[in-house]
Amino acid sequence: MTKPWHRSDPAYFEKEKREVEREYPNLRFRLAGELVVLEGDFPLIAEGKVRDRYLVEITMARDHPKPLPVVREVAGRIPRKPERHMNGDGTACVVLPDERWKSWPVGAPLVDFLNGPLRSYFICQSVVESGHPWPMEELGHGAAGIRTSYAELLGTDDINVIRGYLVCLAAKQVKGHWSCPCSSGKRLRDCHLARVLDLRTRIAPADAAKSLRYLRG
Repeated sequence: MTKPWHRSDPAYFEKEKREVEREYPNLRFRLAGELVVLEGDFPLIAEGKVRDRYLVEITMARDHPKPLPVVREVAGRIPRKPERHMNGDGTACVVLPDERWKSWPVGAPLVDFLNGPLRSYFICQSVVESGHPWPMEELGHGAAGIRTSYAELLGTDDINVIRGYLVCLAAKQVKGHWSCPCSSGKRLRDCHLARVLDLRTRIAPADAAKSLRYLRG
C-alpha cells in the first residue's frame, strides 16, 4: 500500500498547510491515523467583516487531492436533510463529484476548495437559515441530481445514452471498437471518442462508476 499523501510528499503537505493557515488561522490540521483532518472555525467574510461562522471538520483522503474532502458541520446547526444538502451521516453535499472540475479540479490547492465551493455552500446555508430559498441553482439528490447533471453536460436526457457515457467514463481503458454511447450505431473511434476522452480528463473513473450505480438503481 502506498503512503498517504502527507507522508509521500511532505513538501506538498507543508505547502497546503501553510496556504490554509495563512487565510484561515482558526482552522488547524491534525492527523487521524493515516488521514489529515482540518477542523475549527470557518468564517464567512464579506467587506472585511465576519458575517457568520461554522464549526467544521474536513477530512482529506489518503490520496488527496484526487477525491473530494469529506466535510462535516460539527455543531449540529444544519439539519441532516436532503433539502439542506446534508447526508444522513452528517456529511455535507458540497459538490457533486462528477462536477468538481467546474469549481475545484484535481490538483488545485486546498485553499481554493475553501474559498470556492465550501464558502459558497455555507453562504447558501446561512441564506436558507435566514428564511430565504437556496440562492444558487440546485441539482436534485441521488440519481435525479446525477441525471440532471449529465443531461446538461451531454445535451440529452436519454437515460440509456447517459448510462452509456458513464460506462466509458468508468472503464479502466476505453476501446475504440466499442459502440458509441450516443446510440448512433457507429464505433466509438468513428464517432464520439474525442468527447469521451475529454470527459475522462475531468471526471474520475471512480466517480463515474458511483454515478452509474445510482442510475442503474
